[in-house]
Amino acid sequence: MSARLAAGLRSVYDFLRSLDRRVRGLALVELAVLALAVSTAFMVRVLPGRWGPILSEFDPWWHYTVARMIIERGWSGFFEFRNLVDTMSWYPTGLNVGSTFYPGVSFAMAFIYLVLSGLGISIQPLELAAALPVFYGMVTVVVIYLFARYLLGRGPALAAALLLAVSNAHISRTHYGWFDDEALSIPLMHAGFLLFLVAINERRSLKGAAIYGLLAGLSIGGVVATWGAHRLVIVLIPVYAALLVFLGRFRPNLLVAYLVTFATYAFVAVNVPKLGPGYFKELSMAVGWLVIPYLLLGLYAHRRLDETKRLLVVRGTAILVAVVFVVLLALGSLGLPLLKFFSVLVPALRGALPIVQSVAENQLATWGSLFLDFGPALSFALLGIYLLVKRGTDEAIFLLLYAAAALYAAGSMVRLALPTSPLVVVLAGLGLSHLLESSFRSAFAVQLRRPSFQGRTFVAVPLVALLVLSLYYLPSGAGNTLQLSGIDAANVPPTVLTSSVPTRQPLLDWVRAAEWMKYNLPPTAVVASWWDYGNWISRLGERKSIVDNTTIDSKRIALIGYAFMSPPNVSKAIFRELGATHVLIFITFAPFVGGTQGGQLLYFGDESKWYWMLKIANQEAKNLGLQPIDENSLLGPGGSPVNAQDKFWQQTTLGLMIPYRPVRTGTQTYFVYDPQDIPGFRLVYSSSPPYSTNTYAYVYIYEITD
Repeated sequence: MSARLAAGLRSVYDFLRSLDRRVRGLALVELAVLALAVSTAFMVRVLPGRWGPILSEFDPWWHYTVARMIIERGWSGFFEFRNLVDTMSWYPTGLNVGSTFYPGVSFAMAFIYLVLSGLGISIQPLELAAALPVFYGMVTVVVIYLFARYLLGRGPALAAALLLAVSNAHISRTHYGWFDDEALSIPLMHAGFLLFLVAINERRSLKGAAIYGLLAGLSIGGVVATWGAHRLVIVLIPVYAALLVFLGRFRPNLLVAYLVTFATYAFVAVNVPKLGPGYFKELSMAVGWLVIPYLLLGLYAHRRLDETKRLLVVRGTAILVAVVFVVLLALGSLGLPLLKFFSVLVPALRGALPIVQSVAENQLATWGSLFLDFGPALSFALLGIYLLVKRGTDEAIFLLLYAAAALYAAGSMVRLALPTSPLVVVLAGLGLSHLLESSFRSAFAVQLRRPSFQGRTFVAVPLVALLVLSLYYLPSGAGNTLQLSGIDAANVPPTVLTSSVPTRQPLLDWVRAAEWMKYNLPPTAVVASWWDYGNWISRLGERKSIVDNTTIDSKRIALIGYAFMSPPNVSKAIFRELGATHVLIFITFAPFVGGTQGGQLLYFGDESKWYWMLKIANQEAKNLGLQPIDENSLLGPGGSPVNAQDKFWQQTTLGLMIPYRPVRTGTQTYFVYDPQDIPGFRLVYSSSPPYSTNTYAYVYIYEITD
């Protein structure tokens, strides 16, 4: 069997080689495989479009809102961005858009929309916003192919493109409706890396280095203007340049390319309103300008010193520069990035940031989450790292440095698996390509000793590798019962259509609640809720919210949490002080099968999030002039929101607002519908009747009464 398979593979290989001699067959095959990867990326990422043009999660609604504000003002909107204020959020002060958001995502959409409109092409802004992530995902596949082809060759590039097309981590942030910063930043980031590596090629002229350096700087500048995680990029470039000097690989075009690249993206950075000129002193940017004198030293050593003295000088100076850097940091001359970003380096710091900890994607990654994100590609990536170590080229050094930084970041924070996914597929492409090429080469070779054994061995290796990949990437629709594929992950309704419950079944409670607010609450209504839901209240419900997921004011968020954790008389006073007219809560509940006598809370809503309401409220209580709340008197066993103490249900406003009450029988606890009369609050809306069998999500809105 193996001999026949090897012979068949050999005949295919011979055919392609003969076709290549006649019509450049391999070039056509390469183009066909790339087209397959791009089309696969499109077909997978567009799957959520079956539920219509709607955005997913929370942040995308903000980017869409800002883009609409620019579009409404026409081309002048780009210049007015700095002073835009949104009055639907963070009542009563509103939100200063320019100082809160990176403009990249919204600018790109507004620019595309205005160009299309100028050409007479009509498209709804919401449809464009929902579709752009799919387009960005397809572009990323092409960019990663070019990136890997330049660094590693044709085989690894094609493998990387195919793997990225079905990468779970990448699909999760580039599918239809996910209009967020990562989708645009990832192709810009890798285009910047590629252009910088092209610029510093040893054969590149100084003029060519300057041109490619300018393009690299513009591309990286686009990342800086789009994404908070750009700090990884603007640290990686200078560290890599310094590392080349340290290893004795300086050349003049490295200095030229670096100076042009750094100057370009630094200029963009200080002109982003959210960053401003003060950003030039922040740690991540300071790394860039501190490397410049080191590169100038490299130029001097390159021209004036022999190799032995050259290495002694540049390596000794590197130690001195590191000491100076630490001293400046200790003296406070360099500004630290926000603690949220610094906690990527030191995850333990997140303990001081409950508002960051409260977001699931900010948690430490586990082996399980890494496998779900990367799958077996992670194993092939380890082989790719080994092969890079053996190569030792400049390109290999860059990829190894990138791998060290990105894989550490992905392990530190779940959300950073996305920017790591292109690197993983590039490394996996190298490992998989090497494995397949080596196996096929050995299988095709004439075996003089034990040919049958050798044939079986070398044909089995690639087949096992492909089988392992198929078990992960094959969707359930093709008969795979594991359901680990990114295709399955993409084929789910947008978050608002599932009411943020992890299910493939549409649960329209939030849609109904938003429609009710839009058509039944007066335009002057102000709705208080936990910060997760502020965007849906103001964007879908079109009513003012007090806090949302921009989290620009932790004290106001803490005050909302304190109100929910306080008795009704205290919470009413706080909500009134904040200007609220209504209070919204969201819970998840599943009734017992076939009955209407009880069920269980599912802990996807406020029945779980009150843990963070309590933590954040207590963190800021003294700063707000409030008495900290006794956490042990509310939390259940082990400090969990599950099986909360009776005091939570009887004395906190949130506990009283949740209409499903605990009933304890021996060691068992179940919940029954038993709404309470709450002084100062009146229930005016319920998204579904109690014990509904077609939903697990319930939105309740209370009016604050006199």
